[in-house]
Amino acid sequence: MEVPKDYNPLEVEPKWQQRWNELGIYKFKKEDVKTPTYVIDTPPPYPSGEFHMGTAFNWTYFDIVARYKRMRGFNVLFPQGTL
Repeated sequence: MEVPKDYNPLEVEPKWQQRWNELGIYKFKKEDVKTPTYVIDTPPPYPSGEFHMGTAFNWTYFDIVARYKRMRGFNVLFPQGTL
């Protein structure tokens, strides 16, 4: 799929972020006892050092698994760092 040349993320992304918030796509529903739960226990953020490609690369796996499980119907608890 090719990205249109006139794609403006500052214009388009807020629209979809608002829609995802309205649908509660990324919200963990702790009162839901019928849907199977999948928990991703992430380590705390690194206390020192700069972000670099290795950081992004390692955290991408968590995002992929969380999305896959949501698409498979799981109620995913995916806290970032600490609660």
